Amino acid sequence: MTLAILCTGGHAKSIYDIVKRKKVYFFDQKKKIFNINNREFKVMGNHESMKNYKKKISKVIVAIGNNEIREKYYKFLKKNKFKFTILVHPKSYSSFGAKIGEGSVVMQGSFINTDSVIGNNCIINSNASIDHDCLIKDHTHICPGVIIAGNVKIGKNCWIGLGAKIIENCVIGDNVFVAAGTLVTKNVKSN
Repeated sequence: MTLAILCTGGHAKSIYDIVKRKKVYFFDQKKKIFNINNREFKVMGNHESMKNYKKKISKVIVAIGNNEIREKYYKFLKKNKFKFTILVHPKSYSSFGAKIGEGSVVMQGSFINTDSVIGNNCIINSNASIDHDCLIKDHTHICPGVIIAGNVKIGKNCWIGLGAKIIENCVIGDNVFVAAGTLVTKNVKSN
């Protein structure tokens, strides 16, 4: 399998940590070389260039923390019929009953409990905890150290900030930004 990682920032380094034993192509708008732990990788071109490598690429992932930009590139790749991978760090836990959508990444130390559903193109960042029966919709970023209790529903394009906590049964609408360290105790409307 040859994986294409779109963009070469800090999140790309974390993604590479999951897949470092596989063949990887990097793509980025600006860089020509990408360094990870003193190892240089040639950047193959920008997102448009990916079309030239389509026959060589088995799966793709978008390595951008910003939801809006990640969604834009996800839609571009989807439109051009690329196949997405799902990446789960070996030092994370995803319950047998959990479902994770295409293009999503589960980082080191994260925990996803039974019957939770993670949408497409999401980031479940380091040491995040998602309890049973939760729903995280597409293009949402759950930041490091977030704790989400059971039966929580989080909409599309949400940013749940570093170390935030959400109590059970809360519903968070689409396009919501939860600040770092926040304790969410009631429903939050969209936007």
